[in-house]
Amino acid sequence: MKFIKLFKILPFFLFLNFSYAENKFPEKNNSIIKYFCLESVKSEFKVSQIEYKDTVGEDICNCYLKNISNKVSHKESILECKLDNIKK
Repeated sequence: MKFIKLFKILPFFLFLNFSYAENKFPEKNNSIIKYFCLESVKSEFKVSQIEYKDTVGEDICNCYLKNISNKVSHKESILECKLDNIKK
């Protein structure tokens, strides 16, 4: 039930983040997206029973944000960033 409420509220927070933060706080432009990205990476590592390192999460999420800002699709960005991380 909480999961459904999150999806109802999430678009509102994303809208606020993009519209308000972009104008007032350019350095925090993608802070909510990066937060969710880092949490997603942590949970995937936990499910896969792989040791998580903060530098790995930062690398993957920075790659993802760079791709999204360059108009690469969500799924393609995830796949590319995962593959880049595996190569390292």
